[in-house]
Amino acid sequence: MHVIPQMHDFFSSLPPEGRAAFERMSTLRRVRAEESVYRQGDPSNEIFQVVEGAVRLCNYTEEGRELVTAQFRHGDCIGEMGMIDGLPRVSHAIASEDSVLRVLGRRQFETLVADYPELNQALLLTLCRRMRALYALNEEGGLSLHQRVARAIHRLAYTHCRHDDEDARYIDLSQEELARLLGASRQSINRELQNLRKAEIVELRYGRIYVSNLDKLAEKYGNLTGMEQITAAYETPDCQDKSL
Repeated sequence: MHVIPQMHDFFSSLPPEGRAAFERMSTLRRVRAEESVYRQGDPSNEIFQVVEGAVRLCNYTEEGRELVTAQFRHGDCIGEMGMIDGLPRVSHAIASEDSVLRVLGRRQFETLVADYPELNQALLLTLCRRMRALYALNEEGGLSLHQRVARAIHRLAYTHCRHDDEDARYIDLSQEELARLLGASRQSINRELQNLRKAEIVELRYGRIYVSNLDKLAEKYGNLTGMEQITAAYETPDCQDKSL
């Protein structure tokens, strides 16, 4: 697993005075759980950074089934694509929990880029890394659901990890959320998790998905598509101090 700190935070690469300018020119916005940050087709007039909480990008089928394409957490930035090409939003951005976002308008964004041109390089690097991650996910389309679930658990062990009072590692994501992330039913996700439990890779306790053998996950499922998985790392989850 190739883990990249601040993978989705292109503002962090600015010099201190640039970060101060970003904070000065932006505003804070509170968003309630399940409230829209923006909707598909909206004009792309703002860029966002998650200060607290979490935001997911998703689309919906004709039947109304939600398909989650990405999850963003503390420090992550979203909305840059539309700010670059000027086209409408391609997906919905929904707060997964009560969240606080830092919001930068288009005019302020253009001023920041003009004053700190190194931001262009940071944006390019972020987009390249996201493209690599999307390539890996696209190749997973040829895998079985069992393999896709296992690889998702492997990634989530870095991005959504928590430790309980007994120092056991679990994923801060429900089976329902995992189902939406993989575009599958909750029942089928549970069935594959039970298979991983029998293989002594995960445990299912207290409504949580515990990762009991991360090494076995990496060995058996890490390179199924011939390329190393890429994922973000976060400072806030306590598992980042546990040397995964």
